[in-house]
Amino acid sequence: MKNTEILPTTNKEWGFWGTAERNGYDAELTWKAASNFLITAFDLTAEQARDVLDARFGRHLADDLSFIKGTLTEQTITAHLKLRIADAGWRKSFETSISEVTGKTFPRTVKPTKAELISLIAKKHLRIETLETRNADGLDFHDVAVWSIKDALEAAFEAGRKAGK
Repeated sequence: MKNTEILPTTNKEWGFWGTAERNGYDAELTWKAASNFLITAFDLTAEQARDVLDARFGRHLADDLSFIKGTLTEQTITAHLKLRIADAGWRKSFETSISEVTGKTFPRTVKPTKAELISLIAKKHLRIETLETRNADGLDFHDVAVWSIKDALEAAFEAGRKAGK
């Protein structure tokens, strides 16, 4: 992530911040994670990220955090948002909203590679930070709940379906 100062909201009542608070989230934590994500993933300035989150799209983005299973942390929020923009429809929604608020244009979109998508699914659903072999039992073997495996398989199936394969 870029090492940049995160600007405070100017819309505590209505945008991302207000919705996060109404949904019972730690507004400061979710604001920081979403801001960092937008700045990094879409090459936005801190001002642009703030403006996007303060707009209507920010409210919807805060509501979407309810789909994260488990504790909301910067890592789980980032992983969730990465999966969202891996989907062409979601990415278009992000880009359209960013364009409406900031005027920024997106000439082309790049789909994540198969390896990137598999890694994102492993991080989000299985809580496995890397799929690289590290030659240590404590790092290479994981206890995973069957419902997490089911969620990961469903995410992989859906990604394949959307890819048309």
